[in-house]
Amino acid sequence: MRAAALALLLASPAVAQLCDQPFSPTRPGWVWQYQVSGEQSYTYTVRKTQITPNGYTQVREGPSGREELRYRCTEEGIYPIDFGNQGAGRAGVGGRPVSYSLEVVKATGVAIPDYDTWVVGNSWRLVLEVRGTGQQGPLHFNVSGTFETTYKVVAQEAVVTPAGRFLAYRLQTQFSTRLQASVGPLSLPFHFDSQGTSWYAENVGLVKSIQKSREGESVTELVALKK
Repeated sequence: MRAAALALLLASPAVAQLCDQPFSPTRPGWVWQYQVSGEQSYTYTVRKTQITPNGYTQVREGPSGREELRYRCTEEGIYPIDFGNQGAGRAGVGGRPVSYSLEVVKATGVAIPDYDTWVVGNSWRLVLEVRGTGQQGPLHFNVSGTFETTYKVVAQEAVVTPAGRFLAYRLQTQFSTRLQASVGPLSLPFHFDSQGTSWYAENVGLVKSIQKSREGESVTELVALKK
């Protein structure tokens, strides 16, 4: 199967070689539908638009509206280059609302590596250096730091979702946030760690994920893939 997939990639145009990875297909018109269960339950869809030889825009639509995120495609793999409209929003800290706006200033590593990396025991990471601003009440502050995700392939196994049964690679992920909020000479660190498990199937992409944090556990499953 690996040899056949590699032959298909080599015979395809550049856009397929870089952006159309077997574990993250990038095809015009494809739509992935997911359902999320946990403290909140909802469904959303994902599709990829503005596809070029070295990038695309991922569009997610759900209860919170439409979100767009741009990705860069290289020989090493695929990684996000911005937060899109996910980089601005509101959150609650200490019982008080905080508004923020963040941008990616540098990306190191990949989120989806090249095909040959998908082997049990292999690992990779993605580090996003970010900066931006925030506000809590009358207080304005600057924000800088990193979001780091480490991925490790721990098994290849069957997984069942509402979309069917898939042979998938199971990844263990560790997510680390290291931010500093500064006002003048004062600096306040914000450190947060979480972990998760994801399953990726060849020629489909993400089919299931489980994310664990202080707020609890969230399960995402593929419901349908429209081609």
